[in-house]
Amino acid sequence: MNNQNLQKVLIIGAGHNDIGREGQHDAAVTQIGAAIRKLGIAVILVDNNAFSIAAENNFADKVYMEPLTVASLSKIIEAEQPDGLIPTLGGIQGVNLIQALIRNNVLKNNQVRLLQWDQDLIDLIVNPALMSNRLKDLGEPVIASQVVASEVEARAVVQKVGYPVIVKSVAPRIEASRQLCEDDDDLARALATGFKVSGTKQCIVEQSIGGYKELEFVGMRDAKDTALLIGGMENFDPVGIHSADSIVFAPTQTITDQEYQQFRAATLKIMRALHIIGTCHVQFALDQHTQQYFVIKVTPYFDRTMALSARATGYPIARVVASLTVGISLAEVKLPSTYRKQTALIEPALDHIVCRIPVWPFNVLKKVSHQLDTVTESTGSVIGVGRSTEEALLKGMRATDESRYHVIANQPQAYSEGELIQRLIHPQAGRMLVLLEALNRGYQIDELAELTKIDAFYFYKLSHIIEIEKALWAHPFDVHALGRAKYFGFTDEDAADAWHTTASKVNHFALENEIQATFKEVEPTAGEFTEQTNTYYSTYEFDNESHQLAGRRAVVIGTGANRIGTNHGNDYLVSQLLFYLKKADYQPILINANPNSVAMTPQLAAKRYIEPKQVSDILNILAIEKPEVIFTTYHDYRLGQQLSALGYQVVQINNGLPREQIKTNDSPAVEVISDGTDVQIFGISEIIAGNNLRTSVRGSISVFPIQDKAENQAIAALSSEIKQRVLAFGVPGLYTVRLTIVDAALHLATIEPMSLATMALISKASGSSVTRLLLHVKLGEPLSKVMYDYPDISKLKPIFVQANTFPYNQLQIYDEDEVTGEPGHATGTVIAHGDTLRDALKALNAGNEDTDF
Repeated sequence: MNNQNLQKVLIIGAGHNDIGREGQHDAAVTQIGAAIRKLGIAVILVDNNAFSIAAENNFADKVYMEPLTVASLSKIIEAEQPDGLIPTLGGIQGVNLIQALIRNNVLKNNQVRLLQWDQDLIDLIVNPALMSNRLKDLGEPVIASQVVASEVEARAVVQKVGYPVIVKSVAPRIEASRQLCEDDDDLARALATGFKVSGTKQCIVEQSIGGYKELEFVGMRDAKDTALLIGGMENFDPVGIHSADSIVFAPTQTITDQEYQQFRAATLKIMRALHIIGTCHVQFALDQHTQQYFVIKVTPYFDRTMALSARATGYPIARVVASLTVGISLAEVKLPSTYRKQTALIEPALDHIVCRIPVWPFNVLKKVSHQLDTVTESTGSVIGVGRSTEEALLKGMRATDESRYHVIANQPQAYSEGELIQRLIHPQAGRMLVLLEALNRGYQIDELAELTKIDAFYFYKLSHIIEIEKALWAHPFDVHALGRAKYFGFTDEDAADAWHTTASKVNHFALENEIQATFKEVEPTAGEFTEQTNTYYSTYEFDNESHQLAGRRAVVIGTGANRIGTNHGNDYLVSQLLFYLKKADYQPILINANPNSVAMTPQLAAKRYIEPKQVSDILNILAIEKPEVIFTTYHDYRLGQQLSALGYQVVQINNGLPREQIKTNDSPAVEVISDGTDVQIFGISEIIAGNNLRTSVRGSISVFPIQDKAENQAIAALSSEIKQRVLAFGVPGLYTVRLTIVDAALHLATIEPMSLATMALISKASGSSVTRLLLHVKLGEPLSKVMYDYPDISKLKPIFVQANTFPYNQLQIYDEDEVTGEPGHATGTVIAHGDTLRDALKALNAGNEDTDF
């Protein structure tokens, strides 16, 4: 393929954030869209995710905020006439849409080329049975399986292979579609769900290989058939626990080089046979007793593992894929000058270890099963990076915020022996404390490895962590004990707890004895070359590779693990802050440990630190960078207070203002901005209760702008009172002034900080970034200089509507007391527009595959 023949390409976004569909897709779109545009090719993006960063800030030449449906895409293709379609950025939902476009001859009739893949590969991706047959033809071992269209057919398969079996949908609409079945009741439930989410109303029943070691490899291939391996990863948990719910290490920790080379060869062989251009993720199951392995999944589109591989290696996967997509070969790809060799033809080698740890929504949704199995329940993950397995694991655990100050390895858990054994055999989320408890009680490593099917290697590492912590408790203010503990991932807070003192005293003692954090670069050559990826992690060694950036420095503390509620919006806010800080001539520095975060996109921040959001970790970074200002966002109010108390200039964007607990539906709200001395009205929004429009709809719908003349006149009469009430807070920022109707007249009800969802809605509706405006008033600029490009609100058209989406179906929650549609339960948002409210709501309904709205 000659990239000169490509003038315009179409990208289908992934839609709203959800379980298994975090920021990794939007992060890939931002990077690939920007890179393709630099090659002189126009980019058209279609998405309906209100929190999409790629849909703002010129990462695409033209953005359609339209429903992700065949009908909508067909109209856009006919109007835009793109030369090529990129299939790898929209997840499984995007693949299903592309298959429908092919079958309806939309691509053929409009002469749109499918880039990166053959059209046959689409059918293989959505139908695992076809993929299994193709892999068999290649001589790659696959698990015994069969497609079924009824429960009768499924039971016939079970009679042949026996329980347990795995049931998964053909052409699923969601990622989390695999279910483990131990008996007839499990099978009936799994088939009912599987048929429901299948695009063909079929399921695959396959023999279970629970207990095998799960390994994941990511490769890269160009159109000239040059291929290389980006990296291999190893699951801490065995097959039977979904890889998204498992702890994962990169690089592999326990397999031999011969086994590694075997999986490398298989990955590249599969990519070549399937004619995949770009990157591909292949999952394997290994029986370490017999050395037999199976290929369990082939994913040639961007997913969480590719995001982890990019974060772990420092290899610019998205940038390279952009070039390969338009026909440039690996040998011709020229990396930025910060990469010394500037060639993409390298297989990364790591001198560090990365540990990914999932987080779950149990703190919010109480009725979710804590049992770990083949159905994804985690809402996100974090990573820890270190020089040892222990350090990476402990930093990852701290980054989850589940154990904010120390590991608590020696705090006894109140389980009976029977309960402990059951938790070892039937793993639940947060199982690390259970494993540590078993070791503390004297269980033998071989015994635990047999019970859990976790490699004994990891129990030796956990035993080492316990030994280090015991030594720390036994030797207060001992230089050797502290130095050893810090080298393997313990913190000032851990030592302070052990020594019954304060973290500041521990820190002072450490510095007196030259125990000081140093920073190493995350780069793909294991230190062979002086790359400058500008991504760093801390450890305790002699050489420090991170040095203070020149110019005005602003630190932004990122989102951490993606959780339900505001977190998807928080990542949007952080990403926008980074983008506009750079526009304001700051050097933005990000602290974050979320591998799927859009904010981790290289072009957004001048520098990135992959570190937990713990005070001692952050202070190590601040000691080097000495920033002029630090930004904390909605989740980190307490952290911001601690940093302020230490003398740092902190700007907190949060919900910490006082408010009355009054919420009004079907009444207008006035959106305003204040610089502390003046107030300007953005426009008028409205919240419509969803069940007022259709029964059994969960949540509510936001509308912007409202252009009712009578309401506008009533609000104009209240404008002076609104300004007075907002100025009374004395804090520059964005506010929502909610109104209520009393005796047929509008009155002020509450004033609160503008929500992240409203910020995204207004940004998309107005075409002007609200985050940019917020940033500048927070930096002390007057409204006269800030609002220069905000459009005339009386002329804003069309009407935009926005609704939350919820994870209840994926998490199999059907309890009416839990299924409330509260904003704090949301995993994402869907946005739509129309010339009238009716048209906008119709588009919103079409664009939400969950049909909540």
